[in-house]
Amino acid sequence: MLSKREPATWQELQEMVAQVLIECGFATEVEKKIQSVRGEVEIDVYAEEKVFNRLNIILFECKYWKSKIPQNIIHGFRTVLSDIGANTGYIISSSGFQSGSF
Repeated sequence: MLSKREPATWQELQEMVAQVLIECGFATEVEKKIQSVRGEVEIDVYAEEKVFNRLNIILFECKYWKSKIPQNIIHGFRTVLSDIGANTGYIISSSGFQSGSF
């Protein structure tokens, strides 16, 4: 749970995730466009921090859906993480995940 209240929209979910990261000291951008090896992708929340002078990139995919997240979304996000060279990625879901998706 990110907050005591649930977000009303997908945009608010993205902003809530970004706010938590900012409070933890991360540099963040919402809806950041990045060039990957397969073309341009839009990242819902992009965060980075320097740890011992090494850049750590974390990507967040925010899903404000009424249904649970299927496996193909997880697989696609893993491909984006790899293509961009991010260190870590998280999918934030308002409804959970289908069996086998995590």
